[in-house]
Amino acid sequence: MPYAFTEQGLAMLSGLLNSEIAIDMNIKIMRAFVAMRNVLTFAKEENMLPALIDRIKTLEEISEETLAAINDLSEDTQKEFDDIYIALAELAAKHKQANKPRNPIGFRKSEK
Repeated sequence: MPYAFTEQGLAMLSGLLNSEIAIDMNIKIMRAFVAMRNVLTFAKEENMLPALIDRIKTLEEISEETLAAINDLSEDTQKEFDDIYIALAELAAKHKQANKPRNPIGFRKSEK
């Protein structure tokens, strides 16, 4: 089963989220639910439901192939990010060792 909200679950969630972005996304998702309901109603009347089911299956297959490609890319990318994080950690450690008290900036003279 997919992890997804139903239309009613989304309506309940919108009561909790209060930011402008959350409200805007909620409106867009609710409009998508309404559009899907309208398409399915029209498809039943025009006997287009089998064609829609085939199209959804095709999109799901493409999505699975895309996810597999992203996962392959993610492993290589993750390895590169790990190398970058290690280098940054080493630089931060060097900076802590070399961090000496400095003279303050401004008109006041140092109290040394």
